[in-house]
Formats: sequence, C-alpha cells, structure tokens
Amino acid sequence: MSNAKQPVVVVVGTRPEGIKMAPVYWALRNAGYHVILLSTMQHSELLNEVFTIFGMKPDFDLGVMRLDQDLFYLTQSVLQKTKNIFTQIKPKLVLVQGDTTSTMAAALAAFYLKIPIGHVEAGLRTYDLYAPFPEEMNRHFVSTIAQLHFAPTEHAVDNLSAEQVAKNRIFCTGNTVVDALRILCEKIDDGSVEIATNIVDYVAQCKTKHQKIMLLTVHRRESFGSGIERILTTVKNFLQEHQDVFCFYPYHPNPNVIRAIEKVQFSSLSNTYLCEPFAYKELVFLLRVADIILTDSGGIQEEAISLGKHVIVLREKTERMEGVWAGMAHVVGADTEKIQHTMQDILERDVGTINPNRIYGDGYAAQKIVEIIEKQYSKQDREKNDCTSDDDLGSVQNGAYKQEAAIENNVLVSGAEVRSVSEKDRQMKKVCVVGLGYIGLPTAIILADSGFDVVGFDVDVQRVQRINQGDPVIQEPEIYEKLQTVLSSKQLQAVIEMPKADYFIIAVPTPLKENKQADVSAVFAAAEQICEVLKKGNVVILESTVPVGTTQKLAEFLEKRTALKVGIDIFVSHCPERVLPGKIFKELVENSRVIGGLNRICVEQAQYLYKYFVQGALYLTNAATAEMVKLVENSLRDVEIAFAHQVAAMADAAGLNPYEVIELANMHPRVNILRPTAGVGGHCIAIDPWFLVQTFKNEATLLHTARIINEQRPQTLVKKIKDTVASWQMKNTGTCTILLLGATYKPNVDDLRESPALSIAKTLIQEKVGNLLVCEPYVNKESMIQHVGDCVVKASDGLEVADVVVYLVAHRRFKAIDRKLLRNKIVLDFCGLLYKGIEEAGKQEHLFWPARSILDIFISNQEPSQERNP
Repeated sequence: MSNAKQPVVVVVGTRPEGIKMAPVYWALRNAGYHVILLSTMQHSELLNEVFTIFGMKPDFDLGVMRLDQDLFYLTQSVLQKTKNIFTQIKPKLVLVQGDTTSTMAAALAAFYLKIPIGHVEAGLRTYDLYAPFPEEMNRHFVSTIAQLHFAPTEHAVDNLSAEQVAKNRIFCTGNTVVDALRILCEKIDDGSVEIATNIVDYVAQCKTKHQKIMLLTVHRRESFGSGIERILTTVKNFLQEHQDVFCFYPYHPNPNVIRAIEKVQFSSLSNTYLCEPFAYKELVFLLRVADIILTDSGGIQEEAISLGKHVIVLREKTERMEGVWAGMAHVVGADTEKIQHTMQDILERDVGTINPNRIYGDGYAAQKIVEIIEKQYSKQDREKNDCTSDDDLGSVQNGAYKQEAAIENNVLVSGAEVRSVSEKDRQMKKVCVVGLGYIGLPTAIILADSGFDVVGFDVDVQRVQRINQGDPVIQEPEIYEKLQTVLSSKQLQAVIEMPKADYFIIAVPTPLKENKQADVSAVFAAAEQICEVLKKGNVVILESTVPVGTTQKLAEFLEKRTALKVGIDIFVSHCPERVLPGKIFKELVENSRVIGGLNRICVEQAQYLYKYFVQGALYLTNAATAEMVKLVENSLRDVEIAFAHQVAAMADAAGLNPYEVIELANMHPRVNILRPTAGVGGHCIAIDPWFLVQTFKNEATLLHTARIINEQRPQTLVKKIKDTVASWQMKNTGTCTILLLGATYKPNVDDLRESPALSIAKTLIQEKVGNLLVCEPYVNKESMIQHVGDCVVKASDGLEVADVVVYLVAHRRFKAIDRKLLRNKIVLDFCGLLYKGIEEAGKQEHLFWPARSILDIFISNQEPSQERNP
C-alpha cells in the first residue's frame, strides 16, 4: 500500500486517549506509516500537556471544547468535523481508543464513509449501559462497527467473542497505557522529564514526617450529587482521624465537583493538597509513591495496578475486573462503610508494592498493534468488502471540494429545496439577518428553526465560510447543534452578497468611539446595502442597540436612497434584543420583547414576524420609546453597580468590610444592594449608558456619574495592588510576585469583552508592577497569551510562588482553592469570594469585631497574618 496517499488516522480527544494512543502513534511512525494525528480537543489544555510529554503535534485540531459542553454538542460537533476531515484526506484506516464521546462520534463518521475502523482497548464491559455513563454504550457501539478489535486482556477477548465478533478480527495485545507508563517512568528516572518542584517537596515533607501518601481522584457523572458528597465526606473524616496520612486531590473542574468540595468543606483539612488536575508526569510520579489510591478513573486503575499498587475503585462496577480478580482493585462505589473499611485495611496491612504479574500488558502493546495492521493490509486486496473503493470516496471528497470552492467564489451551493411549513403565510416569507455575530446568528437560527427561509448576511468572508461549514464561530450553549440542524434542513444559508428578502433584521455592532460617542456606522453601512435590494412591502427591523432617534434616522436614510415611503411602501421598526450570554436561545424565545415602529402599520408588520417564535409578551410602542427602554434597562444596572462600588470605597476608607456592610443592609426587606466587583464589563452595561449620556447631556448626569465611578473602579484597584506591592517590597528583598485570579468580565464565563479584570492585568503589565501571573481557567491558554503574554498560569502553580494573591473574578472554580496555599501571603479579595456570610457563619457572627472572612477563620490560631479583604 502507498502510505503517503493512504494515511492512518489516529483520533484522540481526552487526556486518557492521548496517553494511550501516543505509543501507537509512534509505533506507526517508526514503522514507516503516514500517520495523521487528529485531535478533537475535547480536553484541550490537559491534552496539550500529553502532546508535549510525548513529542506529538496534531495535524488537525478540531477545537470542539466549549464551556459547559454536553454530550449532545460533543457528539454532533465531532461527527460533523471528523466527516469533513475524512472526506478530504481519504484514510484507509481510522484508529480510535476506548470509550469516549470523541471515539464514538469519530468512529460513526468513519462508518458512514465506509472507512475501516480499528478499536484500541476493545472489549471492556460492565454490561450496564449506565455504568459508566455514557462510556459503556460507546464501547458497545464501536465494537459493532469496527473491523479490527485490539483487546487489552483475554477477558476482553472473551467479551467480544461472546458478542459474536469474528475471531479473526480480535487481537489480544495488552493495554497501551502500560506502554505509556513504561515510557514516562523511563523519562522520569533518566531526568529527561522534570517533576514540579512543589510536588516533589510535598512528597519529601511527607516522608520526613512519616506520613502515608493518599492520591484521590473522583469525577464521573454517575457520582455527581449525593455520591460524590458521600465519598468526599468519608475521605475527609478519615483524614481528620489519620493525621499521619496526607492526601493529594487533583480535583476535576466540573461545577458538580466544585460544589461538592465546597459543601463538605474538604479544603479546610490541614493534611490535604487540593489543586487543578496534575499534568500526566506529576500524576505518574504520585502513583509511584502513593500508599493509598482512590479513584473512579479507568486509566488510573490500570496504571496503579501496573505499578504494583492496590487501588480503591469509587464506582459501583468496573470493566477492568482483572485487577479485582488479582486482589489489587477493591470496588466500593460511594458506600461510606466500604470506603472507610478498605482505606483502613490497606493502611493497617501496609501492603506496599506487589508484583502486578503483567495483568494489563507487558508495555509493548503498540508494537503488536502495528504488526497486526501490517498483516491486515497485506490482505487488503482480498478483502475489498472491508473498505470503500477509491471511486466511492472520491465522489464524497469531490462533493466536499465542490462546496468549498463554491464558497470561496462567493457563491452559495443552495442544495435541496426549502422545506415546506404548515402555515401558508410563513411559507413564502424570506428573512435576511444582517450581521452574524453574538445576536444575529442565534436570531437567524431561531427563525430558521421556526420555519422561515433565512439568509444570514455578513461582510466577513471567513465568518460566512465557517458558518456554512457548520462552525458557529461564537461560543454559546446549544449553538453548534442548532446550527447543524438548520443547515441540514436548508432553512439557513450564510452569504456575503445582500439577498432579496421580505424582512431585513439589522444586528450589527454599535461600539463606542474614543470620545464615548456611539459608532452607528455599521448600521448605516448595512442599510446602504439593503437599499440595493429593497422593494415595496419589505420590513426593516433594527435590533442593534442604538441612541434614541437612530431608527428615525434610519428610516429617513432608506427613504432618501430608495424613494420608498416608510409606513406606506416599506416598514421600519426597532426591536432590541434582551438576552444574556449563556442563555441566548432560551431567552430569545421566552423573554418578552418591546417593538417600536415609525407608525402603527410598521409595528404590526414587525409583530407578525416575532409572534412566530417569541413565547413572551410582545409590547408595542413607538421606535424612540423602544430605543430608550433598552438603554434604560442596562443603565439601571450600571447605576446599581456604581452604588455598590461607592459603598465599597466608603467602607474601605472606614476600615470596614464592604461585604458585611452590604449583607447587613440587605437584611432590610426593601433593600437589595449588589456586591462590589472589579468593575463593569461585557457588551451592554459598560457601553449602553453612554448612548443616553450622548443624547441627554443635561438630563443624564446620574448615569454619567455612575459610568465614571465604574470606569474608575479598575484604576482604584490597580492603586490598591500597587500600594500593597510597595508595602511588601519595604519588608522583603527581591521582586514581589502577584497572582491575579480571573480575567473575564463576570464569573463562570469565557467572555473577555470590556473586562475590568483584564484591564487591571494589562495595566499592571504595562506599568511593570512586580512579577505578574494571571490565572483564567475559563479561557484557553493560547487566547490568554494573546492578551497578557507569557504570565498565564494555572491557579495551583501561581499560588505556590505568589506573594500577593488578588481575587478579581468570583469564578466557581476558585472556591475549591486550597486555603493552606494562602498562608503567609497577602490576599486582596475584590469580588467577595472569600467572604463568609452571616447565615453561613452563624447569625451572631456580626457581633464580633472585626468581621471575619473564611480566610480569617481558617488562619485563626496561626501565626500573625497580613491578609485583609478590602
């Protein structure tokens, strides 16, 4: 076979897949195969660490990882994107590993294209489709469609044989995780891979104190809720009773895990080390030195046993029964008594390291897999039925190239006819959404899903291409799945030439100019292009947020350019969006809308469109009122936040805790003061009030003052940080290291637009204040580097070296930070994350002075501290 023309594709998506496929990738490369490494990046940063350790670089990075991604999104995204890649490169074999959603969806794409599939780590079973979920179903599914089954053990072979898989398709190779483990242990031992100094130091301290080392990982979906809480509570109680045991707990960043850690107050223990997930090298290092290992991870079961360690399995069932039969794996689930008894038993028996007897392989499974592939391909000509002919694949590929070329030539391949809908008055209505950004694209998708024929227009050629190829460009829950649906049904098309339509919805950006004036040039640029196709009966709806009076100016502009009379020939209205990022699809449908027209018939024509997809009330008014309503809504929020920042400034000047002042004030039944933060950001609240100030110079003085207060808040905090650093420098030698926690404009999002936290970071960098580190767990590292350079770190790494720790954004993940890591550091909390509320502390807590935070309580009876919550 010609390897150069017929590559083998190795698919990875999660860190365990990357670890287990790294030996296969290199064995194929060393055997002379043309190997394509395709990474879905289901686990982006964790997977990048694996690639670095094993010297790999993906040929294709699908970048599917999204904030709060779910199984529906992952499945559709991987399926669509791997299809696009497979049709371009025409692989002769696709290798997938294990049981992840990336594995299942990539295998399905290969199956649909009649490409042979090789399944590494095949045959693992619990025979309970919901344990583990969804992995057990994924394994069964891939076994049904794969041609080559590389089973890690004889038991896995027996499972596949019992399911009627042909014996000449099953090969017992051992598990490639043992290969990876062998390779990495060799690198650690010869010093070519360095272990993080802080982890080495903690282990050394444990040995000095004669403490046993425990490694804990727990993250599976089936444990979420009461299960994980029971597990953590049991381990916490055990550690409280056994101070001679020190626990390393690299917690999973899933919100369900964070909530459980916070609820059981696991971080309050003195003999624990909580941190974000370890890099694989640190994980292996700890596995080698651990005395007690508790996990719900399948890979760690294999790795621990391969290192001769007993492992406590925090699952009801395991598909890796070989370890159980050997007496080295102990399945306890979330049962409190079983967990406690097994931990105690292992601790008392002092089992030490025992001979694993190659339960999961000899460390050379990858070579066996490659030898099998070579033998299979030598028989390829005799087994034509196992793969698609080149002609068949060529026709698929040519179709893909045809569509791509058509897009590049600014022509859209329209495909099938527009589907019919039940309402006659909707069948012939064509809607053009102008501007396919954060509001325009979701609006276009909702309209298309409601049965309208929708064309999305944008001047950005690359954006149009990506949307037509199924990439929504922006991040929003459900957007990928919904886009695939409306593209497949041909209800939505994206174009770069303004089409004729019945409705034109303008949803373009209206940013601020440097002089704080609204920049509405994009609105009138869109109107200019609409004029080229505008005809009698058309409706133009402005959804962009604009200063009061802009819709009237838009109407006059259209009349002047076309000679069509507004309210008679064409109809112009304003219907501002009212949605929250992260909930756009829900709120586009459920929220009420205000529709303002130039006259009654304009309003009625716009109402006709919105009534088909808006379930909330539709309030009809004139255009100027609708414009002002939107601006007033966001301006009120800005004023409320400014008041909170004024309270914070006054409380700080008096030496008081602003969060306690506000909490006690809010005990009044008619008072609801917001919490002070690092400032105001985002695409609305930080911008919209200026539109009113611009229009009403004499009447909007309160709004102007609020804007000034909120815009100055970041600079106020910069001064506090600089003063703190200066104070530190007077008492210490060397350069002060400052760790900023958070960079997005609000908690638990990945949005950096107008972020005050990011502004603070950039200012400190520009002014060269100390040695600055920035941790932002919700934005990928590459994006953060573009904003703040090489000072991006993980929280645990930054906390190890920081002298000053600054909480800027109250991300949920920061609540799980090990408080011990804050000892002997100056802590500035500008988002109230460390503040312990009165209800939580006990209703009499406020009687004691000074009011105490979580941090203050934790360090009580410790050495005198410099910590303070401004």
